[in-house]
Amino acid sequence: MARNYEIFIDGHFVGKLANGTSEEFPITIGKHTVTAKIDWCSSPNLFIDIGIDEIKHLTVSSFKYSWLMFLGIGTIAFFPLLQRIVGLGYAAFILLPIFLLSVYYITIGRKKYLTLRETTSED
Repeated sequence: MARNYEIFIDGHFVGKLANGTSEEFPITIGKHTVTAKIDWCSSPNLFIDIGIDEIKHLTVSSFKYSWLMFLGIGTIAFFPLLQRIVGLGYAAFILLPIFLLSVYYITIGRKKYLTLRETTSED
């Protein structure tokens, strides 16, 4: 929420978008690829087709469980404490899935961290 999204159209940086704001980016008629990025994470490419005098409304949002990222990283710090309280097996059972999900979204799934979708003007 504190960082701006970077918007790319056809692989070219066109501007930044702050959380909760909207921007207009001029674009030519035809087919285009739009991508949003934040740090090393991004959205999947969104393919749009712009007609004459057409306006497209797009919405970008972060991974809705992004708080799990911080929790997953924090598991490293809390693992020894949880291990003492509930034992090694239960601690791993509780924390390992959260940690693995976090690792996925900062590595292999980094291009699926953001959601970019076409919306109607009423959304």
